[in-house]
Amino acid sequence: MIPEAARQALQLLRAHKARSLLTLFGLAWGAAAVIFLSGWGAGVVTMLERGFFKAGKDMGEVWAGKVGEDFTPAVDRRYLWFRMEDVQALRRRSRLAEVIGAESWELLPAAYRQRLLSVDVRGIEPEVMEVRGVGVAAGRGITRSDVEHRRRVALVGARARRRLLGAEGGLGSWLRLGGIPFRVVGLLEEVGTQLSRDRMEIDDQMWIPISAMQALWPRFWTDDFVVTKIVYRVKARRLLTESKREVRAILADRIGVSPEDEEAVGIWSSLDFLNKLPLDQTRSMLAVLAATTLLIGGIGVLNMMLDSVYERRQEIGVRLAVGARRRDVVAQFFLETLTLCGLGGGVGVALGVAGCALLEVLPLPELVPVPELRAASVLLALAVLCGVGIAAGVIPAWRAARVDPAAILRME
Repeated sequence: MIPEAARQALQLLRAHKARSLLTLFGLAWGAAAVIFLSGWGAGVVTMLERGFFKAGKDMGEVWAGKVGEDFTPAVDRRYLWFRMEDVQALRRRSRLAEVIGAESWELLPAAYRQRLLSVDVRGIEPEVMEVRGVGVAAGRGITRSDVEHRRRVALVGARARRRLLGAEGGLGSWLRLGGIPFRVVGLLEEVGTQLSRDRMEIDDQMWIPISAMQALWPRFWTDDFVVTKIVYRVKARRLLTESKREVRAILADRIGVSPEDEEAVGIWSSLDFLNKLPLDQTRSMLAVLAATTLLIGGIGVLNMMLDSVYERRQEIGVRLAVGARRRDVVAQFFLETLTLCGLGGGVGVALGVAGCALLEVLPLPELVPVPELRAASVLLALAVLCGVGIAAGVIPAWRAARVDPAAILRME
């Protein structure tokens, strides 16, 4: 039965070459579109996550602002700041923050030989490197010993290294930050374009021990060692909102403000922006659009098979007259339809898989989404293809089974 159905399907294709080509093209295009668009939707999500998480994956950023206008009279809206003691207290009391680190910033002139560059200098703890997830291409990172001894050592971002140190500078070079000598002990890996950043990108920054930053460039309004920002990595992405409440409550208690005052203790995460984007809806819409394209190809198969039933009504009548069962005729046309869908869909699946694989290896720009080849996309294409084949085969098979052999023989 199956070999006969395949033979009849191939004969049908040869008999109507132009129509067959268009029908198979519609099926192939639809199947390839299901795989490609589903993979592209996943690629968009991956691109956005990669771009936002270059500054730190699942990271929360905390800073001190001023007392909110809803919590104090306007004349008493004092400015606030965090100290190292607040960071240590947060480490002791937080249950949801996995790693916590402190940063202190300055925009300083950096000089090396005859070159001068304005650089975003970050005083950091070793934990900041872990939270931000930036590797060291050469040398070493900032250590706890560097912080304890206030060593004048620096890590240089990839673009800052090219612009300031040039080809002749590297590990062991001495440069001056704000007129003070620092030794380069590490070169940061290139991060690339960031979709989330504060001031300059990491590639343009230099990192030094936070203790050296606080001692050499203290804040004029206080004798405290001021922390510009606290960064932390949440244990699980789903705990982001809860972690914000916990972190704000701990720090608000430390600086004497209300835990409801979001202006006093500001917290932001790139996850906030990602969660607002309709990424799941976009992927679903692309899958529906691709499936609709495949359904249109199925309509072509349906029309072809209905024409085939009409053209072969004499054959059907003779078969029924000599004893063939109607279910045999139904099965014959149903299998022919599935064969056509299998031919066109198989080509489309191959094209979709090849297209995704090819784009994955091409050197595309960072912010161009690359379709991701996933088993779920291929299974979705095959599932829709089977559905199209079944739907397109039911009506022609039913029409063939209703042929009256006596009427057909009298006509002939």
